[in-house]
Amino acid sequence: MKINIINIKGIRTEDFIENSANEIKNIIEELLKEFKTISIALSGGNSPLPIYNRLSTYNLDWKRIKFFLVDERCVSTNSLENNFKNIQTVFLSKIPSECFAMVHEGKSFIEDAKNYEKLIREHVKQENQFPKFDLIILGMGLDGHTASLFPNTKALDEKDKYIVLNEVSFLNTKRITMTYPLLQNAKKLILICQGKEKKKVILNAFKKELPISRLLPKIDLILN
Repeated sequence: MKINIINIKGIRTEDFIENSANEIKNIIEELLKEFKTISIALSGGNSPLPIYNRLSTYNLDWKRIKFFLVDERCVSTNSLENNFKNIQTVFLSKIPSECFAMVHEGKSFIEDAKNYEKLIREHVKQENQFPKFDLIILGMGLDGHTASLFPNTKALDEKDKYIVLNEVSFLNTKRITMTYPLLQNAKKLILICQGKEKKKVILNAFKKELPISRLLPKIDLILN
């Protein structure tokens, strides 16, 4: 299988941010030409935040886009580790798009997962009996996890639900995450994995059967 990796020119962080944001902008523009409204799911983490921030400066038809989360940490909505809070600060608060948080105060994390699945069912078009996002932007850890699909966790085997509460015992935490059936049903998948070490993980992913391995055949673009 040929892996479509775009090596961003230049060694400066600014180069990676600018060029990655531009690649994503181009994809969004093409999707907006094809559909009246589109749905996009965003991953958290440090790498994509400055890219989202740059993306917010582009003149896109933001009102035609709905934004969701790929995964969320089981923390307070005010926590510095809350993905939605961080993405909202640098991106979602700057554009007139509808957006949906995963975690809500006063709800259990199990309730949050169930409610998010229901919300996606209501707002995202269906295909192959699963919601079909127009674009999902993923990240990846050095252990090969993507979304919150970590090695040796139960969510890896989920075939029916598309949002689950996943226990990550070696981190002593739980995460709410999209599952493989939902991720694999997306129209377009982008993976952001900056750095030589993460590129090595990608190139060796099939040999090691990492969580990201199952998605590589579906990923349209890797930004490295």
